[in-house]
Amino acid sequence: MNTDPHATDYVRFHPERCTGCADCLKVCPTRAIRIRHHTSVRFVDLCIGCGACIRVCAAGAITAAAAKPETLVQDHVAIALVSPVLYAQFPNAMPRDVLLGLRQMGFHHTIDMSIFLEMFQFAAAEFIRRNRESQSAPWPLISPVCPAVVRLIAFQFPSLLPNVLPVLRPVALMAREVRERLIPQYEARGRRVIKYYINPCPTMAVSPTDGMAAARKHPAIPIGINEIYPELKHRIEGILKEVSAFAEPQLEFETCATGNAALVAMSGGEIASMKIEKSMAVPGLKETIEYLQKIEMGLFQDVEYFEFRTCREGCLGGVLTAVDKYMAKSNVQRMLHIYGLGRRVPRNTILRLYEKGRFQPEQSAAGLTRLFGDRKPALTLEQMERIEALLEQVAGWNCGACGAPDCRTFAEDVVRGQAQMDDCHWQERGGAPPTRRPVK
Repeated sequence: MNTDPHATDYVRFHPERCTGCADCLKVCPTRAIRIRHHTSVRFVDLCIGCGACIRVCAAGAITAAAAKPETLVQDHVAIALVSPVLYAQFPNAMPRDVLLGLRQMGFHHTIDMSIFLEMFQFAAAEFIRRNRESQSAPWPLISPVCPAVVRLIAFQFPSLLPNVLPVLRPVALMAREVRERLIPQYEARGRRVIKYYINPCPTMAVSPTDGMAAARKHPAIPIGINEIYPELKHRIEGILKEVSAFAEPQLEFETCATGNAALVAMSGGEIASMKIEKSMAVPGLKETIEYLQKIEMGLFQDVEYFEFRTCREGCLGGVLTAVDKYMAKSNVQRMLHIYGLGRRVPRNTILRLYEKGRFQPEQSAAGLTRLFGDRKPALTLEQMERIEALLEQVAGWNCGACGAPDCRTFAEDVVRGQAQMDDCHWQERGGAPPTRRPVK
């Protein structure tokens, strides 16, 4: 857990840039942000890395806690784990051009996600098929691909943790392949290896569902697409001027051979080539929360699988992307026309890996509950009664002037000893205004 009050594992706050507008308070889905003294922001330990606060901060006071491209130095072997969203940022380039551009920037290896996406899709469909017979998991199952969604469920909908599909995400499969096949070769020669995850959002390469042991030993450092875009664009422009139609040979998972990877960047792309009888794709933070609420109420049990993304248009709308999401979507459609959809790994090969448990995550639903359960102590009955009493003393305008996103959160902060009652803007003016708005 990050102990810096101005940072989480996913975002950083820069007090000198803050104008005190409090827009970030209103959009945070887990109410993780507080403002003190008009500009200094304090993060509580509920950040899910969705990037909503970065998106609305016009002053640039909130940025991603990601590495800069200049961290690529020659004293280590740099391995790029490439999100397929990166390909969609360049309308005139093919994935091979993008990967070659990364190697020119200093990356020793560039790992494409397409083959691991194919493996994930097969394993997910196989689990769903078997669950139709065994009914060992609750319906509907929820995609684990977006780490922000998993954290959102853990913090706000913990009863739905058993619904998260227990299959390793594509990026986790990719990181494991690197850990098992590439890193030992370099470590045997005394070389230090660092993995870099080129990411469209502030989330990290490893989700809680993937397990933390391997992540601690060989962490993946996130780099935002927007940070790497200018230099990579320059490299690609040089590559496109070359007359050769062939790239240098690489390892089998360092090339993109199908359009599957590009498709998954779009909303609905994950389930597009999966043989699932009843599935739904829901993009957008607000929409995701609404549907999770409905699922928690017991609705949609006739749906087998939900593909949730906190960003509009899926990962193409990530806050750390470099080009317009609709332009990126057009680029994806162009790549699909050129590459088409296909499979690179025989079905029997993936099935054997499935039977060996190679797709099973380390963290179970019970493990996730233990991991997230102690982040915020439960309120006692006496504390809840005091919160209700405090709500009668405040205006109920949810104005955010106190530094909390709404009046109920402010009252809870007071009860937990994290705020003072005189922080209320309307208390300082002698009480509530004449017209009272209901407290949600």
